[in-house]
Amino acid sequence: MEELARPSESEPLVPPLVLAVYIACVAGAGALANCSVLAALFKSARNGLSAIIIQLALADFALIGTSISPELWAWNARKWHFGSIGCAAYRGLNVFASTASAYLIVTIALHTLAIFNLEDKLRKHRNKRSLPDDDEMGSSRHSLVANSDSSTPRRTMHVDYRLAETKVPVTQPSAFIWVLSASLSVPEFTLAITIHEDHDIVLCTSVDTNHKINMQTMLAIFDLVLPLIIMTLTGALVVNKLKSKKLYDIYNYESIAALKLSLWLIIVYSVFCVPRSVASVYHVYSISKSGNEISPIDQVPKDYTTAIIRLAFSGIYLASTLIRPLLCIFMIPSLKKVFSVGLRDSNIDCV
Repeated sequence: MEELARPSESEPLVPPLVLAVYIACVAGAGALANCSVLAALFKSARNGLSAIIIQLALADFALIGTSISPELWAWNARKWHFGSIGCAAYRGLNVFASTASAYLIVTIALHTLAIFNLEDKLRKHRNKRSLPDDDEMGSSRHSLVANSDSSTPRRTMHVDYRLAETKVPVTQPSAFIWVLSASLSVPEFTLAITIHEDHDIVLCTSVDTNHKINMQTMLAIFDLVLPLIIMTLTGALVVNKLKSKKLYDIYNYESIAALKLSLWLIIVYSVFCVPRSVASVYHVYSISKSGNEISPIDQVPKDYTTAIIRLAFSGIYLASTLIRPLLCIFMIPSLKKVFSVGLRDSNIDCV
């Protein structure tokens, strides 16, 4: 009886209407949330953190429109409906956007930790300079001695040549991330192809080459293993920083909020994105060991349970593109202020 309840290979895994409603709701809400984040960041003053968040929102746009949504529909129907051009766009942009989003999350965490370390150094430097040492103050090259008439005592005035606001550059790491993402996506753009099986089933896959396993191993390392290792290490550093008892006494609220945001982004990536990547890697190597002549990438699983699990993993991956901008809106004080002011103004207009 259980076998009779399961759809055949030519039938969708779940009702198409249900999947269409889910994609429309989650993808639409995610696109709206990312648009709101972009508009708010462009409206307010931008710093290094906001520049990275803008790039993350753009990567999420690519994931929503050209990657995860078509993937969900194809996995459910167990065949490709979007043609050869759509296949090339999907495969290339999938690698491009997923790689960029993973490393941008890492960059947010590393950037926040760098800001904290820099603030620590500057605070220690200020504490050393504030120690009373008249002899050192008089002989310092940063001191200007002002002389007046004999009735007025000598005055020592200190000039701080340090910039009032020290910034951690984000241009170089951002450029590296986009170059790396583009480099990894080039093989997917060029080798993407649609193949026709029996019963008019079309699959979006890649050209079967002698180096397909080497290429997929490289993608697994750079798209899954390396980001996961870095996120684990940076997440541990962030947790250790948040456990500091003097955290709220030393740092400002904006910096602490950025630290918490980076930790939550790592958690969301680990829970919502990693399962899909692990399932894809496992699928690749399991089929390659079976000696299948067809390139294993995105080949439809014949087993119903495997197919429904991969569909579920892609579905929760799509949900991450909605959760990330919501975290930015509710956890970054400047963004929260922009939205609260907008809601207050709208309430005044309604009154």
